[in-house]
Amino acid sequence: MFQVREQEIIFNEKIAGDIYLMKISGSYEVKEGQFFMLKAEGRDMTLFRPISIFDCDSYGVSFLYSVRGKGTEIFSKMKESDTMLLHGPYGNGFPKTEGKIAMVAGGIGMAPLYLTARRNPGSDLYIGIREDLYSQEELQLLEGLFEGCSVKFKIGGLITEIIDFDKYDSVFTCGPEVMMKAVSELHPDVYVSLEKHMGCGLGACLSCSCKVGGKMVKVCKDGPVFKGTEVNF
Repeated sequence: MFQVREQEIIFNEKIAGDIYLMKISGSYEVKEGQFFMLKAEGRDMTLFRPISIFDCDSYGVSFLYSVRGKGTEIFSKMKESDTMLLHGPYGNGFPKTEGKIAMVAGGIGMAPLYLTARRNPGSDLYIGIREDLYSQEELQLLEGLFEGCSVKFKIGGLITEIIDFDKYDSVFTCGPEVMMKAVSELHPDVYVSLEKHMGCGLGACLSCSCKVGGKMVKVCKDGPVFKGTEVNF
């Protein structure tokens, strides 16, 4: 049975445009690519929202999220010392692989890849951003979040244009499905992190069901990470 925690927010800062970075206090054991279910305490929210883990340390767990609907809009208004309800972590996350890894993100798909890159020294992180989204100053702030990682941003166009996939043994990717499909066609060993609407995070509500490997799976329980060649994009 899952356990809901009530924890204080350490900080919740606007980084760029509609992107925020929130850190919640507590001690957690997490795997790269997992997520938590979050709900603002004392606010007008019925359902928990799935948010990917950006980072985790001895002080708490961090989430990089974009404001996309009512739930994340409520999150964006929360302040230091406000309390958040959360349960998790959930998901199978990215696998342990041998050799050099390329990590490819599109937009907010960068969120689950920072901790993954930090725990896989020597990997390269590529992030594609739409040209009209952020100012130069905001892009510099985003780049600063990935300090300590080998990261390259591409503003506009296709992120795949700047990657020599032959250099890498494995590829991890998260972002728009059209991008992940393209990446999966350019390398034989690709792992994709799918984004689907989730009501429970436990595999009970079936709202995140999709076809992978010729069968129906639940992204929250069986994923969110799957082998790219098995996903029916």
